[in-house]
Amino acid sequence: MIKIFRRIRQKLLIENKFNKYLIYATGEILLVVIGILIAVQVNNWNEKRKSHNYEKQLLIQLRKDLKSNISDLENNISLQKRVVNSSRILSEHFDRNLPYHDSLVIHFSNTAFWTKFIVNAGAYKTIESKGLDLISNLELRDLVFNIYEGKLNWLHQLEGSIIVQVENFRVNEAVHYFKMWTPIQIIDDKYAKGNTVIKNYDQIKNGESFRYYLNSIHNQDKLLLKVTNDYLENNMKCIELIEEILNIMPE
Repeated sequence: MIKIFRRIRQKLLIENKFNKYLIYATGEILLVVIGILIAVQVNNWNEKRKSHNYEKQLLIQLRKDLKSNISDLENNISLQKRVVNSSRILSEHFDRNLPYHDSLVIHFSNTAFWTKFIVNAGAYKTIESKGLDLISNLELRDLVFNIYEGKLNWLHQLEGSIIVQVENFRVNEAVHYFKMWTPIQIIDDKYAKGNTVIKNYDQIKNGESFRYYLNSIHNQDKLLLKVTNDYLENNMKCIELIEEILNIMPE
C-alpha cells in the first residue's frame, strides 16, 4: 500500500501536476490521521473494556465479602440483644429486691459476654491499593468507603470500650461475686449456655460495683446494638447497589 502511494506521488510530480499532488498529499495525510484516530479509539475501547471487567470481578468479590460481613453482624446482633436483655432483667430484679432464682444464672452468664466484629476486607484492600476511583459509581464508592473506614472505626471503638469494661471487671471484681462466671459460647455455629456460680447473691444485689458494671454494659451494648444494626443496613444496601450495577455493566 505504501509503495502504491509513493508511485502515485512520483507520477504526479513527474507530470508537473503540482495542484493535484497537493490535493492527493492532503488526502493521504487525512487518511493517516483518521487511521491513527481509529487505532487510538479502538485501543481506548479495549482498555475501557478491560477496566470494566476488572471492576466487575472486584465487585463480585466485594459482594461476597459483604455477605460474610452480614453473617457475622447478624450473629453479633443476636448476642448483643442477649446482653442488653439480661442486664435489664437483672437490674429490674435487683430494683424490686427479689430473691435469687436459678433462672438468673443464664442472665449473669450473658453479662460476661462481648462481641468483636471480624471484617472481611479482601476485595476492599485491592480496591484501596489501586485507588477508590476504580469503582466508577460514585454512590457505591462513598458507601464502600464508609463501610470499611469511617463507620467501621466507630463500631470497633465501641466494641473495644465494652471489651475493656468486661475484662476489667472479670480480672479485678468478678472474683468477689462469683466462683465461676463464664459467658455464652458459640460451638459449631450453635449457642452453648455459659455457667455462673454465685458466692453471695445479696452481696451482688446490694453492692455498688456489680450494679455499676451492669448499668454500664447495658447502656454501652444498647448503643452498640444500634450502631451494629445501622452498619448491617449499610452492608445490605451496598450489596443491593452492587447487584444493580452488575446487571447493567457490559460483558
